Amino acid sequence: MDFRHLRAFITVAEESSVTRAAERLHISQPPLSRHIKQLEDELGITLFIRHRQGVTLTEAGHRLLEKARALASAASDFYESANQTTRHDANKVRLGIGWGLWDTVNRIRVASAAKFGNMTIEATDVMCAEQYNRQLQDGSLDVVFGRPYFDSEITEVVPLYQERMLAVLSDDSPLASRKTLSVRDLASEPLLMYDRHITPYLYDKVLELYAKAGISPRMIPTPDAGPYNQAGLMLVASGKGVYVCMGIPLTSPHPLSGIAVVPISDDDAAIDICVAWRKGETSAIVRQFLNCVWQVFPEADRMPVPLKAPSRRAS
Repeated sequence: MDFRHLRAFITVAEESSVTRAAERLHISQPPLSRHIKQLEDELGITLFIRHRQGVTLTEAGHRLLEKARALASAASDFYESANQTTRHDANKVRLGIGWGLWDTVNRIRVASAAKFGNMTIEATDVMCAEQYNRQLQDGSLDVVFGRPYFDSEITEVVPLYQERMLAVLSDDSPLASRKTLSVRDLASEPLLMYDRHITPYLYDKVLELYAKAGISPRMIPTPDAGPYNQAGLMLVASGKGVYVCMGIPLTSPHPLSGIAVVPISDDDAAIDICVAWRKGETSAIVRQFLNCVWQVFPEADRMPVPLKAPSRRAS
């Protein structure tokens, strides 16, 4: 059933005149009469008695008028809800946030709230490069703050700053009290390694650092554990080895016991923290949000650059 037919029926019934109803609906009489005829044909009943002075509802028309008003009201509520949803989505930016990057994103959130009060930010934790590249591609995320690797075929990527890589080791280790460590300092420590598919860029970067230092580490795969979960921290605290990673805060109101987190001092032991978005993005609200990123990080080179994973070397 066409809701234009219902509006035509209700208006003609209220005006008792096709002429006045047409004026009220801002259409001409022929299409209005056609709407009424089509509704009557669809229902198989006569709704109006036509006469020289106008029209009068039939008994069937009287019975259906309140039902028609209820349907029209429900339809109006439906379309208004749909419009509100559309307006809300038009002002929404869906963010993916990598581990340990909350402070970075919150600074941008504060700037966007001050500049664009109607902007809504919806955040999702992201860890795996495969995950956030897929979500940028399928549109479930608009912007990602994270670490390489990003798919250069589908994303624009701008580095914001560099983050120092970290060694996570047992607080019983003689190295735990050091302010910084080099990769050579870790040469005798077993290297705990998570699955490469989670963070392939970091995985390859760690092996590259060891290779440049001339070290072949004794690697211990930890497929179900890592420096970001309790299983991985248990391995470290128990003295099973060290993780080389990024994104673990050096200070906290509640410091983790049993482990120590020490920055790695090697020149190449740094990873870009990037903002990424879909190529060809046309959303005004996403562009506004990116302008807030440049406001918070004015030193960032706004020209997107391809970020390739470092060459993978065997240990």
